Formats: sequence, structure tokens, C-alpha cells
Amino acid sequence: MQDLLKPDFGVSLLTVINFLLLVCLLKRFVWKPLIAALERREEQIEQDKQQARQARESAEQLKAELDDKLAQIEKEAAKQMAQAVQLGAAQRDEILAHAKEQAARLIAQAQAQAAAEKDAAMAQVRDDIVRTAVLAAQQVVARQLDEASARKTVEHVLEEIAK
Repeated sequence: MQDLLKPDFGVSLLTVINFLLLVCLLKRFVWKPLIAALERREEQIEQDKQQARQARESAEQLKAELDDKLAQIEKEAAKQMAQAVQLGAAQRDEILAHAKEQAARLIAQAQAQAAAEKDAAMAQVRDDIVRTAVLAAQQVVARQLDEASARKTVEHVLEEIAK
């Protein structure tokens, strides 16, 4: 057990040479590829960051364009709504004017028809009066009245009719 605690320079030298050889091998075969991979990863991360910045800028620009287009669409929609309201008002006014014109025409026709019916009724009344006057005259003649009293009777009947 005592031998284990004594330093052996041969074993120590081999251990140091082993260690240095391991470091050289690691440097050549592990550290270089590992560092190259890390550098490539770092470059990839930087490219990804740059692409993300560009994508964000592009998205912001696209959003601004879309906001502008949306505002234009809203303005156009408001303009078209105003035109539709104006067109509706114009059509309403036109329909009202047409309806008033038709109503006036119907009123005029009704008045003309009423006047024609009134004239027809007046003509009928006149015919009835004439028949009545003729009948009265026949009765007067039948009674053999003199001419003056016949005239007086006819005039009286005509005055009654005129009222």
C-alpha cells in the first residue's frame, strides 16, 4: 500500500503525454469541427434574426398598405352609400310626383265624370220639365182656357223649374 502513495515519474510522464496527445486529438478532430459547427450555428442564428427583421418590416409595410386599402374601401363604401341614398331620394321624389300626377288625373276624370253626370241629370230634368209643361199645356187646352191664362200657367211652371 505504501507503493501507491509514492510518485512514479514514468507513470506520471506517460499520463502527461497521454493527456497532451488527447488534447491534440481533441483539438484536431473534435474542437475544430465543434467550433466550426458552433460558428455555422451562430451564422444561421444571425441570418434567421435578419430574416425575421425583414419579415417583420415586410409585415408592417403590408399592414400599412392593407390599412390604407381598408380606409380607401371604407371611403368608397361611404361614397356609394351616399349615392344610393341620393338615388333612393330621387326615386322616391319621382314616384311621389308620378303618384300626385295620377291622383290629379283621377280627380280631374272624376270631376269631368261628375260634371257629365250632372249635365245628363240636368238634361233629364229638363226633359221631364218639358214633358210636364207639355202635359200641363195639354190639360190647359183641354179645359179650353184662353191664351193668356195658358201662357201664365206655362210661365209659372217654367219659373218653378228654374228654381
